[in-house]
Amino acid sequence: MINKHHQTDKGNKIATKMFYFLIISLIPMFSIIIIYIHNPTSNILNYIALRANDLPAIYSQNTPVFSKTLSLYVKTAPFTAILLFLNTCKNLRLKNDKSPWQLLKINIFFTFFYAILIYAFLFADTELTSSAKMLKLMSVNIILLSFFYISLHSIIFIFSYLYFWFCIGSYRSFKEK
Repeated sequence: MINKHHQTDKGNKIATKMFYFLIISLIPMFSIIIIYIHNPTSNILNYIALRANDLPAIYSQNTPVFSKTLSLYVKTAPFTAILLFLNTCKNLRLKNDKSPWQLLKINIFFTFFYAILIYAFLFADTELTSSAKMLKLMSVNIILLSFFYISLHSIIFIFSYLYFWFCIGSYRSFKEK
């Protein structure tokens, strides 16, 4: 019982660390939003958008500088997840209720899902104002657009972290058995 309680405490500490790391990684995004609200013609944002012009992005024709800049920042989510993962990987464990072969099968499916997620949101060029209704709605104003990019960054960050965790957990499961 004590061991199970200790694992729960470790899991809670890792989840708390993940939450704080995510909040800290969103600070530059909030800075971009504040800069754009106060000065939509900011030289810094224009420079960043110009430099990122050749990269694929999810952007809005209504606010191209703002959306290109935030889209570029969303691309940093997997890297911040890697930093957190490297900081916490020694304490991560998967539950031992699945066989290593089941974990491998789940890992393969999750790899396909993760690859599609990363491709769709980081490597595809998408214009929001001509997309589906929900995406078009997100490009109506900067509040909804900000919410969209913050959510996108958070989702990619969390799934990247979970992907690395699951890969290492599957490896450790094979190694132990």
